[in-house]
Amino acid sequence: MKRFVLLAAFLATPPLSAEVESDIPLGLEAVTGVRSAYVFRGFQLADTLVDLQLEGEIAFSDQLRLNLGGWYATESGSGDFEELAGFVGLRQDVNDLVTVGASATYHNYRQTFFESGFDLGAFLSLQATEDLDFTFGAYHDFGAEGWYAKAQSSWSARLGEDAYLGLMGGISWIDGYYGRSGLNDFYGRASLTYNINSTVSLTPFLGWSLEIEDDYGDGDEFFGGLWFEVVF
Repeated sequence: MKRFVLLAAFLATPPLSAEVESDIPLGLEAVTGVRSAYVFRGFQLADTLVDLQLEGEIAFSDQLRLNLGGWYATESGSGDFEELAGFVGLRQDVNDLVTVGASATYHNYRQTFFESGFDLGAFLSLQATEDLDFTFGAYHDFGAEGWYAKAQSSWSARLGEDAYLGLMGGISWIDGYYGRSGLNDFYGRASLTYNINSTVSLTPFLGWSLEIEDDYGDGDEFFGGLWFEVVF
C-alpha cells in the first residue's frame, strides 16, 4: 500500500533544496495509480481509488537518509472518500544488515469514519539477503487514539534486465484502533514492475487483507491496481 504530501506545500519549499549542499544527493519520485479497493491497516476505506504520490529523498551520507513527501487520493465513481497526507521519515543504516528509522505522517480524511491526525512510528529492518528483508514497526495513530504494529517481509527477483517480481507479506496487531484490539490481519501484495526506461516504470499488482479475528465484520479483501512511476 503506497500514500502522499500536502502536494502544494511540498512543491513550494525551494528554501530547503537551496540550503542543501551540492554534494548531498537529492532524488524525487512521482507515482500515480488506480486500485480496485483501498484497504489501510485492515480497514476498507474506499472502493476504486485514484491517487497521486510524490516523495523526495536527501542522502546526508551513505548511512543516513531523510525522506519527505505526500499523497492525494480520491474515490472514483459515486464515492466521496478523499485523503490528503504528508510525511517525513529518517532512516539510519546501522550496518549492512540493520536499518532503523522513525516517521511522522499527518492524514487529513474526508467522508470516512477515520479521524484526521498525526501518526508517529518507528521501525527496525533486517536485510537477510540482497533480495529478502524483514521489517518490524510500531505506530501510534493520534486520530484513532490507538496503536498499530506489524511484522513484514519483502522479496524480489529479477526477470530480466527491465523487469522484476516483488512479493510482500505481513501480519499486524492493533490496540484500541477504532474499537479493535488484538491480531488484525494477514496482508500482502504481489507486483510485477517493468522499467520502460531509466526513469519511467509500470507496476501492476494484486493485494489482499485477510481478517484474523472473524468478529470484526469487514471480511477478507482482495484488490488489484496499476502504478505509473517517474523518477527525477
